[in-house]
Amino acid sequence: MNARKILEIKALSQTICNISKNDATNNVLKVLYFVDEYQSVSPQILVSKLGIVKSNLALLTKKMIADGLIYSQKSLSDGRAITYQIAPKGKQMLNEYLDSLNKILHEQSSELSQSIDILLKYLNKKV
Repeated sequence: MNARKILEIKALSQTICNISKNDATNNVLKVLYFVDEYQSVSPQILVSKLGIVKSNLALLTKKMIADGLIYSQKSLSDGRAITYQIAPKGKQMLNEYLDSLNKILHEQSSELSQSIDILLKYLNKKV
């Protein structure tokens, strides 16, 4: 029952924020969120958080780099290791999406906010 509710929340929030208006796919927004949240994130962390295979992440991030949404940086100590950072264009896209969602949720009570925090804490423990 709860899984169905989470899926419904996901679908409705995407509809409300009109993702197609921002020309962003669901996975692009997820990558932008985690890259922004961690500020410098490895592909391994993104694979874990997004639940996608590394080859799909590589294709997605390559396109996002070409679109100017994120950029990659090689490690100084290990040239094979890379991290991703959010570019200004990606930050703007993410902020537009979050602002749209915040406008809708703004009128809600602190009880909703607390419930969301509890759910996120639980889900982050599972990933």
